[in-house]
Amino acid sequence: MRASTIRTYAAVAAVPAAAVVIAHLAYVWNAHPSSADRQSAAFAHGIGLAAILAAALAAARVAQRLEGRSTHVWAEVVAVFATIAVLAHLADDWRAGSTAISSVHVLTLHLGLLAATAAGAFVVARVESARAAGRDPA
Repeated sequence: MRASTIRTYAAVAAVPAAAVVIAHLAYVWNAHPSSADRQSAAFAHGIGLAAILAAALAAARVAQRLEGRSTHVWAEVVAVFATIAVLAHLADDWRAGSTAISSVHVLTLHLGLLAATAAGAFVVARVESARAAGRDPA
């Protein structure tokens, strides 16, 4: 498959998906006059939009790999998805209440998860480099 085809398919999938999420948010927004319900709906739909963005970014990295401009595509994909997941979880904790976000334990946990994401992406990049060089990654 060509890189331009991957980019086209990603755009053809991402744009309507984002439009559906935004349209659904507009529908839910008008259905719930409570500001708390609206805030909850906006947060959930924002997570959906972040997932669509992550998929589009992953497709772009795969396309760059096919063009020979990126050597660590899977490390980058792992980093994008894991970072978005950790930050979404942190935002959910923040939304749950100010006591959760002010907890040193919660913040330390999420910093640790971000560090684990970086370490995981580094390991995947090393494996990719070793495979590209024709060596055993271990």
